[in-house]
Amino acid sequence: MQRKPVEQHRPDTPRQWGADRRTAPHPLIPPPVSEGRIARGRLAIVLTIAVWACYVAYTVFEQFIVGRANSPKLVVEAIVYMLVVTALMGSAMAYLITRIGFFYRSRSHHRAPRIALDPFLAGPTPSVTVLVPSYQEDERVVRTTLLSAALQEYPGLRVVLLIDDPQKPRTRAARDLLLSARALPGAIEAELAVPFTRVQAAYERFEAGLGGGVAAIEDMRDLAAEYRFAVGWLDGLGRRQEMVDHTDAFFVEHIVNRLAGDLGTIAEALERGATEEAVLPVERIVQLYRRLMAIFDASVTGFERKRYVSLSAEPNKAMNLNSYIGLMGGSYQEVSTPMGIALVSAGAGRAEVTIPNPDYVLTLDADSVLLPEYCLRLVHLMEQGAYAQCAVTQTPYSAFPGAATRLERISGATTDIQHIVHQGMTHYDATFWVGANAVLRKKALDDICEVAYEGDWEIKRYIQDRTVIEDTESTIDLGVRGWTLHNYPERLAYSATPPDFGSLCIQRQRWANGGLLILSRLKDQVRARSARGQKNRFGELFLRVNYMASIFWSSICLVIMLAYPFNADLLNPVLLLVSVPYFMMMAADLRYVGYKRMDILRIYGFNLILLPVNLSGSFASMLQLLTGEKSQFKRTPKVRNRTTAATTYLLAPLALIALCAWTVVRDVQLGQWSNLVFAVVNLVLASYAMIAFVGLGNTVVDLLTHLKGWLYRPVQPKKSRSAPAAKPVAPGHGEGRAMAGAIGDWASVLHYGAEGNSPGLVAVRASQAAASRRGVRTPQASSSFEEYTFFTVFQPIFELESGEVAGYEALTRFADGSSPHQGLADAQEQGRHIDLDAALVRAAMASAVSLPEGTWLAVNVSPGLLRRPRELEELVAESDRPIVLEIDGAEPEDLVDLPAGVRIAVDDAGAGYDSLARVESLKPAFLKLGRKALDGVATEGARRASIRSLVEFARENGCTVIAEGIESASQRDALAACGVPLGQGFYLGKPVPVERALADAATR
Repeated sequence: MQRKPVEQHRPDTPRQWGADRRTAPHPLIPPPVSEGRIARGRLAIVLTIAVWACYVAYTVFEQFIVGRANSPKLVVEAIVYMLVVTALMGSAMAYLITRIGFFYRSRSHHRAPRIALDPFLAGPTPSVTVLVPSYQEDERVVRTTLLSAALQEYPGLRVVLLIDDPQKPRTRAARDLLLSARALPGAIEAELAVPFTRVQAAYERFEAGLGGGVAAIEDMRDLAAEYRFAVGWLDGLGRRQEMVDHTDAFFVEHIVNRLAGDLGTIAEALERGATEEAVLPVERIVQLYRRLMAIFDASVTGFERKRYVSLSAEPNKAMNLNSYIGLMGGSYQEVSTPMGIALVSAGAGRAEVTIPNPDYVLTLDADSVLLPEYCLRLVHLMEQGAYAQCAVTQTPYSAFPGAATRLERISGATTDIQHIVHQGMTHYDATFWVGANAVLRKKALDDICEVAYEGDWEIKRYIQDRTVIEDTESTIDLGVRGWTLHNYPERLAYSATPPDFGSLCIQRQRWANGGLLILSRLKDQVRARSARGQKNRFGELFLRVNYMASIFWSSICLVIMLAYPFNADLLNPVLLLVSVPYFMMMAADLRYVGYKRMDILRIYGFNLILLPVNLSGSFASMLQLLTGEKSQFKRTPKVRNRTTAATTYLLAPLALIALCAWTVVRDVQLGQWSNLVFAVVNLVLASYAMIAFVGLGNTVVDLLTHLKGWLYRPVQPKKSRSAPAAKPVAPGHGEGRAMAGAIGDWASVLHYGAEGNSPGLVAVRASQAAASRRGVRTPQASSSFEEYTFFTVFQPIFELESGEVAGYEALTRFADGSSPHQGLADAQEQGRHIDLDAALVRAAMASAVSLPEGTWLAVNVSPGLLRRPRELEELVAESDRPIVLEIDGAEPEDLVDLPAGVRIAVDDAGAGYDSLARVESLKPAFLKLGRKALDGVATEGARRASIRSLVEFARENGCTVIAEGIESASQRDALAACGVPLGQGFYLGKPVPVERALADAATR
């Protein structure tokens, strides 16, 4: 349903020329990528490598074979220049490779519909604690973040604001920030208690009024009324939001109002269903009630580690998080000591502070917001069996649309490009934890915990604080212990971009500091994988090295090219073609994410003036490596006032511009026209960036401020005027407002949610006629509504001799955790088992479209579907690859009218003669050996002899043997020695979703 936005006071922040004109956020699901775009991406990779290779070969020939490098100086110049070109080409290649991975993942992703999520909410859900580290943040910023966390559609959420402000503020402004941070959690919890209490009471009335366990039409209308009340409450929340900048507009329009719109859609769908006298099953009504309660079911509290001498006082975000995580699962009491108050473990009945131990920890920066389904979708994913070893799931954050300054817009563009990079890295198993938001498995955190002591106090470190990019080092820790990380392929999180050059420098200097220190730890992960018998793939290692060190080497290489007057013979015009594919592809990606292609030039200039910042962070890493002293942690300011930029970060870009101008003059004098083009481009773009993103006025003001601070004693800053409070709105205002717009089929809305259908997940709905045939009767109802929801995973089938993937077996997983056999049995009682079986096959073939070419697909079919050859033929015709039907319990007569080209696979009958007779009667293309046939194959000669005879008999009858359930290398080797050609099992490859299957195939 299209819902008219609530009239809202717009931000009155002055907007610069060239500010962001976007108002809508990015689509939740990436737009589809065409084959042509993927082909152009591959061509860019090929061209980059080809041009680089030609240039290096030509330079080696000219400089060293022909002999133009006829002095030690020229030899060194040639070698250094080729190394510089190679390093920059490597960074470009990393980007081109990751974007291809992003394309593959975006094409294979299937969004789970609401009908798959609501049963998860209705059952026992894992516990989640949200941690929001905060240090002297603006109250409005923290309030928005806490509300976005508290309004997650997840029951029993605990939101904790980790206040790290000084306990004894030295200024009145600092005191006001501390007091507002302390008051915020209680105020937000009180706000949420109003709708939660009402909806909970309505749910209890519904449960108490159930007669005979059957719902009535009035129950649907009552539920619709509760949804409409929630819509009105959310409208009031949006009107109360203080509107200062584009981040506030985003929170109101795309979190609060969008959530209200979704709930309003459900309310109207319920009312339309009631009008048609259709009553939902009790279980579905319960799910919808619990979904509504989950939105407001959150406790919001605060915690201050600096109150306690027993907790670490290290001034960084990592130790703020570690301090609270280390207390989880314990009960404590406050004890006064000569040094201050300490938290110590409490005995029975004496606890003053009890902190639950959750299943998952959600970390969220104080300048970020989450869309309402973030926690639900990520936790639901991590609860799937295929992700049992996943320690971190996240959605790399995007930039808020509508930035008022040019700097925010271009910085946001680089953030949105990084989203593509991070998603693509997941395709190659090279995911890094990006700390702005993430769902962490508590069990994995416990696995990487390190214990140290400060005095007599035990200090636990889950997240390393050795560097200021703590999430990157923790990624390596998790990899060493066998845990994986995953980027969820949707845009569900947004984070603020620094609004001025001073705060941006603090952020980017921190990003550049630490990668070099962590790089040496990558060998620990390599060794750990080798010890576990896992492969270390070059693609993953290359992308990880590039992620951690490319800021350093790219900055150094660019400075060398700008500053050093290389031999003119090295400056070949062909060299420009090495970078052309990279810039063209990034320009296309900027257009893809809502910016302009020409922004690629602005980003280049932007990176030029950030060269001193990046080099400063890299040199800080080297200094820490030499001295062993930690670099100072600097938080990115999240306040409204402009942050003064450091003198070095202002003078160095001006010096760079002067250097480019001098280079232009020198190239004109010497006639070095190839180098002149490069120098002119750098001069123009660096000058533009300094004017557009820093500002000449701001530069002068900041330099004079630093000069004044050097000459005179600093003056205490004046108290900033607080923003006026928003006018209060009466509770429930807008509750009865009409919601216009058609919503389509009301049942589809309740099934899939407001976004509509989702590929890869199938729902089977019983028609009214079918319900009548079954004799289903519901009081006051004229139709029945029942659903099955499932998804497909794929297990590879390998050629044991070569190790290549020959095919994939499609396996079904039901959303409620039940087995496919149980689902088919239930459907058979209702006369729908064949329809359900066909839906399972169709979903498998649809999901398998992106599997590697040249592989076949095995799907399980029931005898009932086999006996309908016409339906089966139409079904198989939808596949783009060879199909193998795995049958169980079929008779020879069932196989007479099989579709052309379809092959059959049967399971072995257990005893030797029975398996041979089955092959002879059914004449299948494949015979699958079960786990029982593999018992003792590595140690028992009789078992191997029996398998060899079976393989020989099968070969004589045109049948290929597949060994199932291979769980060790010894089993695999023994089966290969027996002549078994194909095999599958957890040792070779687990059943995984299609995107994981593609990633595994790409790295083999």
